[in-house]
Amino acid sequence: MKSFCSILACTSLIALAGCAGQNRNPAPAMGASGSAIESPVVAGAADADDSWDDSADVAVSDPIEPVNRGSFWLNHQIYQFVLKPVSETYKFLFPETVRRGIFNAYDNVRFPVRLVNHTLQARFDRAALETGKFLVNTTVGVGGVMTPADKFPALAGVPKADTGQTLAKWGLGHGAYLVVPVVGPSSARDLVGLAGDTALNPVSWLGVVFGGAAWTLAVTTPAGVRSLPDQMDQYDTVTKAALDRYLAARTAYIQHRNAVTKRDSGTKQSGTESNSPSR
Repeated sequence: MKSFCSILACTSLIALAGCAGQNRNPAPAMGASGSAIESPVVAGAADADDSWDDSADVAVSDPIEPVNRGSFWLNHQIYQFVLKPVSETYKFLFPETVRRGIFNAYDNVRFPVRLVNHTLQARFDRAALETGKFLVNTTVGVGGVMTPADKFPALAGVPKADTGQTLAKWGLGHGAYLVVPVVGPSSARDLVGLAGDTALNPVSWLGVVFGGAAWTLAVTTPAGVRSLPDQMDQYDTVTKAALDRYLAARTAYIQHRNAVTKRDSGTKQSGTESNSPSR
């Protein structure tokens, strides 16, 4: 029982990081979302269509690369031997329709994250549309399990927003690249953003209100497991054929965050290269 709880705990932590500020297309390799320091240069950044090219490296400050590589190795073992089996079991037990309903419900609950960050970015039009989308999906969509708001073009096209994007719009660069044990790839800015998204997420409030590790595990595990299949597929796509998995994951993560930030918050990533990533 203890080992089973440990697996669920790891799962919920990773998925919380992977979802806490990511868009409908989550960042590959379980990325976090949000924090700051200096501006990196994007050498060959991804287009605003949110695609990434793992053959083109992205310049970003990586001052503790040896430590990051150690964390990446640890995370890779967790992905392969813990999270992948959990993901496959989840896909086996629940059909796509059920998995999509779970995803929709938890995405709907994260409404405060998007509303607050649209407001902080002074995108009041998006905040209003996000509110309308939430009301439609919560009422007609039975708590967000279904997404009838998608039938309305204006509501379906509301960009996501997270604290990392807000910090970027305020002029904060990625800062140092980080690979956090269990959580995965991030940047200094995105790690702070992850903390902000977690504080704004009602799922986190339930754990605080009711207290206790068992309750926290109960409310966070479903939110985590529901994103695992997509996250694992993206991680495999990005790293499987790469000569250097670490560089491939780092490039994909930074490209993705730059593309999402530029597309969804209208922020253009720019700056001067502070530290080219070492090979």
